[in-house]
Amino acid sequence: MRKLLARALEKRARHNFSFIADYVDGDKIIDIGAAEGWNGRLAKQAGENRDVRLLDVADMNRTDLPLTLYDGKTIPFADETFDTALLLLVLHHCSDPDTVLREAARVTRRRLIVTESVYRTKPGRHVLWCLDNALNGLRSGNLMPEGLHFRTTAEWIETFGRHGLLLRKMTYTSKTLHKHILFVLDKQETK
Repeated sequence: MRKLLARALEKRARHNFSFIADYVDGDKIIDIGAAEGWNGRLAKQAGENRDVRLLDVADMNRTDLPLTLYDGKTIPFADETFDTALLLLVLHHCSDPDTVLREAARVTRRRLIVTESVYRTKPGRHVLWCLDNALNGLRSGNLMPEGLHFRTTAEWIETFGRHGLLLRKMTYTSKTLHKHILFVLDKQETK
């Protein structure tokens, strides 16, 4: 069962990466909340000279890319180390999504690419929570934190604005019961 799920998740990663591939900017990439590392591997394969690092709170890495484990709060890299940060279906799992977002912006020079599960109604949020926790519990052997902080699209946009991130692109990557949305965010230039 786990092998079947792993193959399905790897296939899903290829599908999801197709939505973000054109927005990855630069050669130094960090995949925050990398899980198995498949999105990071796809980012590396998409750029000839890319240096891709995986970051997560648990080791689920199934690639040969370097993984750094961290506490889920302070990203252990210097300011503006990376050109692009990937946060793909990650923030809702964080105990403090705002802290992770702030840290991602700190270690990134140019762009953050975020995908998130979103809901429209309270019953929709409950269904999302059940689906997300069931799948990720099975996927990770309960290493992944529960989906704690789902937000609506408007709430995510407000969150990004609070962190001074400029919304460049927004589109749904899935419109099924478990809705995913892509946000391409650029850091504002400081003078």
